[in-house]
Amino acid sequence: MASAQDKPPLLTTPSGPGYGQTPPPPAGQVPSPPPTYLLLGNQQNLPGNAVTAVATARKAKAYLTPGNVWIMTAPRGEVEVKVAIIYDGTAVAVLHFNPQDGALLPLGIHPRVFGVTPPLETIKRTLPSIVGGLEVLNGAEYREPENAWIVPLAYKSMIVAHLKIYADGIHIVPDYPANQEMRAYGK
Repeated sequence: MASAQDKPPLLTTPSGPGYGQTPPPPAGQVPSPPPTYLLLGNQQNLPGNAVTAVATARKAKAYLTPGNVWIMTAPRGEVEVKVAIIYDGTAVAVLHFNPQDGALLPLGIHPRVFGVTPPLETIKRTLPSIVGGLEVLNGAEYREPENAWIVPLAYKSMIVAHLKIYADGIHIVPDYPANQEMRAYGK
């Protein structure tokens, strides 16, 4: 089992365009000035943080738990079933399920299903094994507007979610929209 000292910190201040703030250092470390690439847009040191971001995602995996299930209706009436992946009490990613049979869906598939009652109990029963079976893939994509690394999470060879790690490669970034949806609609 992982120890609390290995647990990566959760980013507690919003990041992205217009915020201009860097997160606090992990507990026990002396604060340092923001890296040059965060201040000036210079990305020369940024690639080294990809390795750190993947390592952080791997450490965080031990602390991921299933969150609430919720049902949304898309603008055209399609039924969507979502489940939050929770880290430190906060949603950090979302899993999508087929509303007809409760099967986990890979990213990019959006079934056009209308007027069904999703099998929520089936989905809830499978969640612990799904979250426990998630694999952190060995790679990260950098998204400049969000100032974050995106590390893919796979289940049975399907990419099913992404974990967002701040540009420093150390802090886990919450999924703010998923948090709002989960709190409003979660069961």
